[in-house]
Amino acid sequence: MDLWILYNISFMEEQPNPATRMYDEAIKNNIESKLMYYQLLKEKDNILYYDNEIVTELPKIALLRGNDMNVSSMLEKRGIKVINSTYTIENCVDKLKTHNICSKLNIKQIKTYHFNNLSFDESVKLVGLPFILKYRFGKQGMNIYIINNIDEYNCILKEINPEDYLLQEYIKTTYGKDVRVFIVGDKVVGACKRENNSDFKSNLAQGGLSYNYELTEELKNNSLKLKRELKGDIISVDYVFGDNELLFCEANTNPGFASFNYLGYPIRQIFMDYIKELLNNN
Repeated sequence: MDLWILYNISFMEEQPNPATRMYDEAIKNNIESKLMYYQLLKEKDNILYYDNEIVTELPKIALLRGNDMNVSSMLEKRGIKVINSTYTIENCVDKLKTHNICSKLNIKQIKTYHFNNLSFDESVKLVGLPFILKYRFGKQGMNIYIINNIDEYNCILKEINPEDYLLQEYIKTTYGKDVRVFIVGDKVVGACKRENNSDFKSNLAQGGLSYNYELTEELKNNSLKLKRELKGDIISVDYVFGDNELLFCEANTNPGFASFNYLGYPIRQIFMDYIKELLNNN
C-alpha cells in the first residue's frame, strides 16, 4: 500500500467531498491508496485497529488532513512517513511556539505575547489599544477578539482561559486582509491575498475572497526558512499587512486551499506529484 488518505469523519456522509476528491486524485495518478477517517484509527496493546478491525497492511505514506497528534504518533512509530509529522503539527497548532520559532529566525512578525492573565493596562502598554486576544490553538479565524476598552476586556476574560490565549497588536492596515503562502515539499506553490470587506478576519471560512499576490524573493525565502525549521511537508504561512511590509501571523499544518483552487492552482495534483516523488525516493 502506497498511501493512506486520512480525513475527519465529518466528511463521511457528504458525497462527493474533499476527502473523496483527494482519493480520486490519488487513483488518477496510479497511487495505490485507501481513504480513511482518522477518528476510526485506534491502538490497543500495541495493535492498530481501524473501525474495530485489526490493520494488516500499512502504507508507506499517510496524508493526514487533520491535526491529531495521537494518530500521527501511532503511525510514525511504525515507520510510516506522515504528512505532516507530529513535530510539525505540534509547532504549528500552538501558535505561541510558532511565534517563538519566528523570533529565533529573525522573521519580522506581528507583536505577540503569551496573554496568560496580563492586566488591561499591561496589555495596552505592550501592544497599544485596541488589541487582539487570539486562541493559541485556533483555526479558520475562530476565537479571535478585538478589545477596544476595559469593559470588553473584562467581559471576554469571563469566557476564556487566559493561559490558552495570545495577546497581539491590532494593525489597522491589515483589517480584513492577509497574504497566504502555500508550500509543498521545498516548492513555494504561490501566494494569494485574502480579503473580507465585512469582517477583520480574512479567512474564506469567514466570508473572505482571494486574489493573486506577487511572490517576492523575501516572502518566498522567509516562508521556506520557516517551513524548514518546522520540518513541514505541506504547510501554509500567513502574513498581515504592516505599515510598509508584511509581518508573519501564523503557519498552518493542515492548510485549506480553497483560495488557491479558486485562482486556478491544481493543488491536489501538486500534492500527488510530491507524494510520487517521496515514493520514488523511498
